[in-house]
Amino acid sequence: MLDIVRGIRLKDKRLQLALVTFLLVMIGLTFVQSTSGVQAVRLHKGEMYFLLKQLVGCGVGLVLLLVAYKIPLDFYRRYIKWIFSLTIVLLIAVFFFRSANGAHRWIMLPVFSFQPSELAKFTVVLYLAHYFDKKYDLMADLMRGFFPATFMVGVLAALVLVEPDFGTTFLIVLVVFTMFVVGGVKARHIFGVFAFVAPILMACILLVGYRKGRLLSFLDPWADKFGTGYQLTQSFAAVGSGGFLGKGVGNSTQKLLFLPEANTDFIYAIIAEEWGFVGAIFVLFLIILFFRIVIKSALNHSSRYKKLLMIGLACILFYQSAINIAVVLGMLPTKGFTLPFISYGGSALMMSLFFLGVIMRGISEEEI
Repeated sequence: MLDIVRGIRLKDKRLQLALVTFLLVMIGLTFVQSTSGVQAVRLHKGEMYFLLKQLVGCGVGLVLLLVAYKIPLDFYRRYIKWIFSLTIVLLIAVFFFRSANGAHRWIMLPVFSFQPSELAKFTVVLYLAHYFDKKYDLMADLMRGFFPATFMVGVLAALVLVEPDFGTTFLIVLVVFTMFVVGGVKARHIFGVFAFVAPILMACILLVGYRKGRLLSFLDPWADKFGTGYQLTQSFAAVGSGGFLGKGVGNSTQKLLFLPEANTDFIYAIIAEEWGFVGAIFVLFLIILFFRIVIKSALNHSSRYKKLLMIGLACILFYQSAINIAVVLGMLPTKGFTLPFISYGGSALMMSLFFLGVIMRGISEEEI
């Protein structure tokens, strides 16, 4: 911890990131408690049940942040084969554990549970950052440079897709295409991959009943406001009733079991209801500020590998935030994305804080 705070100045990007993240996490803890108390009572748990679990995730995440900050970024690329192999093993291992809501996404152990797809996000970014730096001169060559990288990340994405976890797969694809652009991949190669992947993703939506239902309800949620459009219409009710300044923390109506997933996927709707337009914009401002600080620092980095790693991790957090907020506001079909640093969920919070530690390490290595 002393290594982080020693010599930090107000203009230090690490301090700025730490302050922004602190605000986001505190907002998250506030609204996890606000949204989950009723649900905890309904489950015959203590009113603080979900908050306490989130605090545990926050504590573990802080440890991961500090550990990540101490590890040089070159350490990860030395062990990229082991990290990649471990991710593959864990993504396969989920099928040996019981399913939850028809999906095999969790490794459920007596002490804790973990989603390997969270690790897969990091592995994809790490692998591409390492590969693009090592094979930069070959990236113009389709077979010797571009295709091997695409195939390897495609394997990870495919394993996540068959869990099934379409949302995380879509997020991985977005981040991969971003890193293709930043990494200097030829436009024709990018369009070629897009032409191959886009029909697969569309088929996964249109040929699966519940995904197609989400798409149709997104287009007109009021057509079945008590069925497939229920969650979105309740989200609209929360956001709309908040007005300019909101109802005040703890005074949400929609959290009283009207809005499903109020403490996870739709926590931003409750923020808008209790804090109003001003609070919702403030949270959005913090998310954009976080992304801007990281990207500005990364683009000034002298190392291509470290630059790509930082950009990739920042894009994971930013895209996930943008998709979550867009879903809450009815701009995208409903999908199970948490809001980084804010939504309830130990695994997601721990990995987000780990990402932050890696990013802060990258900033510090630029200053060395």
